[in-house]
Amino acid sequence: MADQLLASAVEIDITPPVGTPMDGYGARTDSSAGVHDPLLGQLLLLQQGSQRIALVTLDLIGVALELTSRIRAGIAGLWIAPGQATMVSCTHTHAGPFGLLPEEPGIRPPGDHNLQQMLIRKMVGAAVWARETLQPAQLSVGRGRVEGVGVNRNDPHADRQDHEVIVVRLDAASGMPLAVWMNYGCHATVLGEKNLWLSADYPGAARAALRRLYPQTVFLYSNGASGDVSTRFTRRAQTFQEVERLGRILAGEVLKTMLKVEPSRVSGLGALAIPVAFQRRPRLRLEQAQQQLQDMRNRLAALRQSVASHGEIRRAETKVRGAVAELERAKRPAATAEITTEVQALHIGDLGIVGLPGEPFTETVVDIKRASPWPVTAVVSYANDEVGYFPDDLAVSEGTYEALKSPFGAEAARQLGQTALSGLGALHASMS
Repeated sequence: MADQLLASAVEIDITPPVGTPMDGYGARTDSSAGVHDPLLGQLLLLQQGSQRIALVTLDLIGVALELTSRIRAGIAGLWIAPGQATMVSCTHTHAGPFGLLPEEPGIRPPGDHNLQQMLIRKMVGAAVWARETLQPAQLSVGRGRVEGVGVNRNDPHADRQDHEVIVVRLDAASGMPLAVWMNYGCHATVLGEKNLWLSADYPGAARAALRRLYPQTVFLYSNGASGDVSTRFTRRAQTFQEVERLGRILAGEVLKTMLKVEPSRVSGLGALAIPVAFQRRPRLRLEQAQQQLQDMRNRLAALRQSVASHGEIRRAETKVRGAVAELERAKRPAATAEITTEVQALHIGDLGIVGLPGEPFTETVVDIKRASPWPVTAVVSYANDEVGYFPDDLAVSEGTYEALKSPFGAEAARQLGQTALSGLGALHASMS
């Protein structure tokens, strides 16, 4: 039947050799010393009629648009899925390899060409494998609510986070799930800068817990409203035991949701990629940046001498790191006035999916979901590109780490949301 949905899911090991430098923390200078759990590259391929969509998820901190374009070109060149219909998203583990993001003078050294080539070859191979194993599938989409994993990383008492986990289940003809794609927003930073073991952090632990119940199912994790959400105030330690605990909390909600969902008919697949340019915020003068850093160091020293809570001290520490990044930016020659990237919109039947090229805040993601024309909308961060944080007005006014580290002001977040809604709206109009 022409309207029969076909699906296939493949996962492969993309763990780099031990000794590869690690990304995620500027203070971590040693290379990886071992592998705690494998880093995975996963690909979910969907087909209905002549239309195909490929959802790629990678246990990496992020990838640049140039690398995404090379993965897309390899997949499109084999007539598997067109470029604009392939989404490459990252879980944003801070226990993965360095080398996938572009060089930033004074901040990030050049990337690892060999690691990039390995990743491209493996994911294009995964796409071929998926194409050859397409089979009839039944789609179900559900929503759950996660408590106890992530909270606002600057104010744990403010309910500024998206608790929703969106679960997409695809069943084979036997009724058993062949793939489950989940979307939940929280930094994958249970493990800290002292960790030298490669790991997928809590998303990997969640997948592993679910796989023990469904060993033949591929579980894919995509991040959501993560820019201002982390495990900073929910984790009890930065250990692998804690990774397991938080991963199982997420897995429990995904399991409950996937067992409650009702099958739905898929009325078409669609994809759209929208080029977009964001204005960089003005740099501070060198002396301003130096004074800002000194002020924040003084503030941190005072907190350490007081009876301040761990959370207050941790926030002050991150502000110092943000001020260091601001100072490095002030020292460098002026960069281009704009950062060019893309926003991607997809739909699978009545499910809208939007891919954002960096780290959106909760406010942006919730606004997109509320205004989306689709009955259910998943917002994927670290999708196709990683251009940094998109802080909201509150973060900018408070001078949080994220706002100091970001190349953007709050206007970029509004532009990001508007572009996402434009893409979702265009796809929805094309179905009318």
